[in-house]
Amino acid sequence: MMAPSPSKSTKTQHPSFIITADSVDTSPVPSSPPSTDAPKSQCSSLSDGESFECYGDNDISISENGGVDLELAPTLNSTPNGQNNDNLPNRRWGSMRHSGKRQLGSNALANHLYRSSSFNSSGRSSNCDTAEDMYSDVSLEDVQDLNHKLEILQRQVTNLADTQNNVEDRTSRTKAEYAVLQARYHMLEEQLRETELRAEERLAEEQKRHRELLARVEREAKLQNENCQIRIRTIEMEANQLREEIARLRLQADKQAADLHATEDKLEKARDGLMVSQQELAEAKANEKKHKADKHAAEELMVELGKECERLRSERGPALPTTSPESLRLEELHQEMDELRQKNKQLEEANEELQAMVLTKGVEEGRNLLNGTSNSLAQELEAMSQNQLQIAFQDKEEENRRLKHYIETILLQVVENYPQLLEVKAA
Repeated sequence: MMAPSPSKSTKTQHPSFIITADSVDTSPVPSSPPSTDAPKSQCSSLSDGESFECYGDNDISISENGGVDLELAPTLNSTPNGQNNDNLPNRRWGSMRHSGKRQLGSNALANHLYRSSSFNSSGRSSNCDTAEDMYSDVSLEDVQDLNHKLEILQRQVTNLADTQNNVEDRTSRTKAEYAVLQARYHMLEEQLRETELRAEERLAEEQKRHRELLARVEREAKLQNENCQIRIRTIEMEANQLREEIARLRLQADKQAADLHATEDKLEKARDGLMVSQQELAEAKANEKKHKADKHAAEELMVELGKECERLRSERGPALPTTSPESLRLEELHQEMDELRQKNKQLEEANEELQAMVLTKGVEEGRNLLNGTSNSLAQELEAMSQNQLQIAFQDKEEENRRLKHYIETILLQVVENYPQLLEVKAA
């Protein structure tokens, strides 16, 4: 960032002289009033021209394109012969005017002045002799007109000097303000540089901190990712093991369910057989009671028959052994009664044993139920192995078979010996 710099050279306002097309051949002269005496020498007029040259050195303004602006008063319509012959060099110097306003270059002006001075120096001696002739052409009006022009030029020079002073004051103030602004600019530029350095340092620190934070986050994410991968692999292995275990347990459960179903079927069949056996046992008990009643009736009948026989024997006297069919039948009946009594006694003993066993087993099961130590059928089946279940089932079947055979034997004996028990009596 570059600060605005003042121009290396400030343009100095100088009074400019503009040559017009209507102006007369004249030139600025010193501020002293011109002499009106006719008999002046040409030498004095040349010295006046030289003084003009010295005076005009400070009032010539060099324009931007290297020219000099000269401004003259309105032209004289005629050039009468007068007595002010001092302006002859000025007329020679002003003879280089052009039509309209024109700017002369510095080189052209210097050449013209040099030629004028050379001409004045070389022609001074010859002109001194003919001064009175040349000055006789200038009139008083021309002198007054030239004085008026000179006053105008002096006022213009004064105005230009004031303008130059104002410009110089303004330039000095501008330079002072520029110096202040430049110092402030340098201060702000230094502050900006320091701010940029601090900002760069802070930015570098922030970038470093963010890079460290990003690296730490990446490390943590990497470690977490590795831990997650390890956990995923472990969980996958456990899942595979659980799948295998589930498949194995499912097969085992299916097998056990099938075995349980078969065992339940067998148990149901055993229960059905047991119920049938219990019904048969109940029927056998009923038949036994009926048989006991019939037996009791037969015993009473036999007692009465025995009494009747003894009464008849006593009436007839001693009897001989008879071989009548009635007596033989009676003896057979007595034998059968004895056999039936023995079998009945055996059945009663077996029945008492079975009732005692049932009662004992019921009491034990009741105690187990009250104490809560007994297991349910499902728990017992679950606790028992397959072989134990098969052995228990075979034992139950064997018991049921023996019980069934025993009941069938009793029924056959009843059918063979006491068919009247199976007859349905009319109400």
